[in-house]
Order: sequence, then C-alpha cells, then structure tokens
Amino acid sequence: MSDPTPSGDAPNDPAPEAPQPEAAPEPTHPQPTIQVPQYPYLSPSAQYPVVQAPAFAPKNGMGLTALVLGIAGAALALIPYIGCIGAIAGVIAIVFGAIGIANANGGKATNRTSAIAGLSLGIAALLLGVLVNFVTYTASSSVETDAGEITGASDGAAPSDADPAEAAETASEEPPEPAGIGDGQWKVGEEIEPGTYVTWAEDGFMGCYVARLSGFSGEFDDIIANTNLSSDARGRITVAEDDAGVEFSGGCEWLPATEATLAATEGEVGPGVWEVGTEVPPGTYVTEAEGDGILDSCYVARLAGFGMDFDEIIANDNIDGGSQGRIEIADSDAGVEFSGECTWRLE
Repeated sequence: MSDPTPSGDAPNDPAPEAPQPEAAPEPTHPQPTIQVPQYPYLSPSAQYPVVQAPAFAPKNGMGLTALVLGIAGAALALIPYIGCIGAIAGVIAIVFGAIGIANANGGKATNRTSAIAGLSLGIAALLLGVLVNFVTYTASSSVETDAGEITGASDGAAPSDADPAEAAETASEEPPEPAGIGDGQWKVGEEIEPGTYVTWAEDGFMGCYVARLSGFSGEFDDIIANTNLSSDARGRITVAEDDAGVEFSGGCEWLPATEATLAATEGEVGPGVWEVGTEVPPGTYVTEAEGDGILDSCYVARLAGFGMDFDEIIANDNIDGGSQGRIEIADSDAGVEFSGECTWRLE
C-alpha cells in the first residue's frame, strides 16, 4: 500500500534547469576591396594619336646676310680706290655663307641656295677687290708728273729780251705739245686749272676713272661726280672753279680742251663723250646694237654740259642687243655720250 500523498502537495517533479547565457557573437572584420584599374582595349586597327615634334624657326639670317654682303661687295670691288671695302665685305660674306651652309646641312636653316650664292659672291668680291686695287695703285705709282708742268698748255712765247733772230726761229717752229695730267689727286687752282679736259682711254682691261672732288678726306661724300671710261673711249670733263680737286686714274693723260685736241669723227662716232658742233655735228644718228639681249646693250645721252652732273642729262636711252637705235642731236646740245660696242652713223 502506497504512502498517501499529503493533500495539497505537488508531485515530486524534477527541478527546471537554470538558463544558460547565450554565447557572444564572434566579431566580424570587413575584408578590404582591391580596385583593379580597367584599361581600354584597343584593337590593332585602332588609330593611335600622333605626337607632333615641336616646331622651330629656321635660322636663315646667316645665309641672307652672306647674300647681301656678297652682292654689295662685288659692286664696290669694281670701283677704284674703294675696292678694298668690297674685298672686306667679301671676306665677311664668305664667313657668313659658310655658317649658313652648315646650318642648312644640319637642318637649322632652309636657305642653303642663298648661303651658297653669298659664299660665291664673297669669293668674287674678294678677288675683284684685290685685283682692282692692285691695278689702280700700280698705275698711280708708275706715273711721275712734275706739278710745275701740269698747270696748262705752254704758250711757247719767247722771252722779251731774246734776240729777234732767235725769236723768229722759235716762232717758226711747231708749238710744243701741251703737257698732260696723269694719275693722281690734284688741287684745283694750284696744281690744275679749272676748265675742260679731254683724253683717250687706251685699249686696256680697266679703262680710266675720273672724279670731281669737294675735299681730300677719302670719304665717299667728297665725290661730286665721277665716271669710268671704257677702253678706247673719248673722255671729256669740265672742272669747276669751286671744286676742291680732281682725281684721275687708269693711266689716261688729260689735256686741256683746245682746237689742237679736238677729235674728228667723220660721220661715225664710237664710245665716249663728244662735243657737239666741233667733234660731232648735230643731226640724226643710227646704230645697230650687236649681240642679243640687255647684256649687249648700248647707251646714249644728250648732254647740257660736261661736269658729269645728273642734271646735265637732257635725255638718254638704252638700246638692247640686236636692236636698232636712233637719236637726234640738237644744235643747242653741249655734247653727247655713247657707251657700249655700238658705232653711231650720221644719216
């Protein structure tokens, strides 16, 4: 018989288990994200950009300077006494031309042709300047003229106290040939008298040169007027009283213009400066310029005087090679100038 359970007591159930604490969650750490750069894919047929080389300004100054100096030097080298300036310009043109060619070969310049031309002209200017000055100074030094014999033509008069018989014999003889004036620079009024002088340029390489001067400093501004006579040409110049001096070179002998020094043309006139009425009769003259083109041309000018001043030219003209020329010379013209290889004939 079971023991009675006291009333009101609950059955003997097992005691409930105590609640267990929840486990703490494990901490989580964010994982780093690696960004991979994305490059565009270019197909083989894609066009890639072209990188342009930086532009540069060509260094053409040396070649251009050589060309200018070469042209100027070649022109100056042909003028007596100042040809040395042309030779100096030629040396500088050679140096600049060589530098210009080097720049062109190195791709720094684009005017190789100008540099070569400047170099060539510089060499020509140097050679011409040396040659012209050598010829000029050689001719000047070879002429020894007594200053007392160049004041004009000798009058050939006998002394007043001479014997009458000797005076008559002297008068019957031919008057002495007037003394000529050779190369050099002569002072007007002391060493040479003002007036008109004539000459014949001998057949040579350079011809003759004459210049009226306002001073003797040797500067270009001292030249009032000047000209060059070609070989075998007639020369005529009037020296003014107010000129400081006159310069002759080239070996020509200048004589006072008198009846004894007139040149007869007989209807045909060659190169030179001629006096109208005494040497060249007025009228119409024609010629046929030989050759072909401007390089074989001839020149003609009607003159109002012989001072070589520009304002003394009444009219002038150039006749190209292969062309016919015609000029009418008036009675009032003082003179006429012909140059070139033309022969003018009176109609």
